[in-house]
Amino acid sequence: MLEVTTQPPLDVVGLGYCAWDYLGIVDHIPDFDAPTVSLGDLVSSGGGPVATALVALARLGARAGYIGVVGNDEPGCRIKGAFEQAGVDVQRMRVQSGARTPVCLVLVQAQTGRRTILCYRGTRREVHLQPADHAYITSARFLHLDGHHISAAITAAQWMREAGGTVVLDANKPRPRLDELLPWVDVLITNAHFPAAFTSRQNLADAADTLMELGAQIVVTTQGESGCACFTRERMWNVPGFSVPVVDTTGAGDAFHGAFIYGLMQDWPIERTADFANALAALNCTALGGRAALPTLDQVLSFLRSRGRWSKGWASGTLSARKPSLG
Repeated sequence: MLEVTTQPPLDVVGLGYCAWDYLGIVDHIPDFDAPTVSLGDLVSSGGGPVATALVALARLGARAGYIGVVGNDEPGCRIKGAFEQAGVDVQRMRVQSGARTPVCLVLVQAQTGRRTILCYRGTRREVHLQPADHAYITSARFLHLDGHHISAAITAAQWMREAGGTVVLDANKPRPRLDELLPWVDVLITNAHFPAAFTSRQNLADAADTLMELGAQIVVTTQGESGCACFTRERMWNVPGFSVPVVDTTGAGDAFHGAFIYGLMQDWPIERTADFANALAALNCTALGGRAALPTLDQVLSFLRSRGRWSKGWASGTLSARKPSLG
C-alpha cells in the first residue's frame, strides 16, 4: 500500500511583486555619453518586496508560499528556481506564456552601499485569484502583501481576516486603491517616507495615529541604520538599529518585513520583534544582492548576543501555533 504524505500547513503566504535583479558596484553613476565605467562586482538575484521577505522567512525556518506571476522567459525561470532552492512553495505561482518578466538593474555605490534601481516592469498580467487560492491563503496564519496586484490583494486580505488570520502590508509609497486595502490590514510596515506621503501629516506619531484609525493594530516605520519606530494604540517604541560594514542596502527593508513576521509568529513582544528584524536587515546589508546575506536563525541570534541585545530567557526559535496578540 502506498503511504500517503501531506505537506504541513504554511505559516505565511505572500502575494506581490517579484523581479530578477542584476546588481553592480560602481564608484559613481556616469552621465550619458561618458566613458565606460567598470563595475567593481556583478551578481544576479531574485528580488521584490514580498518575494524577498518570503525567502528571508524560509531561511529562518518558516514555511512560506508565494502567489504572483512571471513570464515563461529566462528571468521568470530563474525567479521560480530561486524560490524553489530557498524552500518557498510555488504551487500557486503563475507562469504566463509569452509574457516578459520584470527585470531590475541596480547600481550600488561602492563607498556607501546606497543604490539606484532601474526597473523594466515586464508585460505579465495582473493576478486574478481562483477558488484554489482561497484554501491556499487561508490555510496559513499570515498573509503578506506589498500593494501590487491590488484587486487580488484586497480580496486575499478579506479572505484572511474572515478566516481569523493576520494580514501584513509592506507600504513604500501611496498606490491606487490602497485606501480600500488598509481596513483589512493588521500590521502595516512602512518606509520612512510613506506615513507623511499618505496622510499629509508630517509628525510621525500623528501619521501613525491616522494609519491606525484606518485599521492597522500595529504601524512600524523603518529608518535604515537608525532602526525603526513601532506604534500601537497604547504606546510607541523607538528601537535602535545596528552599525555593520555595509556593502549593499538592496532588500534590507524586505528582509526586515520577513523577520518582523517571524517575530509575530513567535508571539514575541513588539520591541523584541523589532530588535530581531533590525538585526536581520543589518546582516543582509553585508553582501552584494538583496538575498545574498540573508541569515539563518542561529546567525541572527548569535549577532544579537554579540551586541548584548539577546538574553537566554528569550524564546529559542520554535514557531508559535497560535494567533499573535499584536499588542
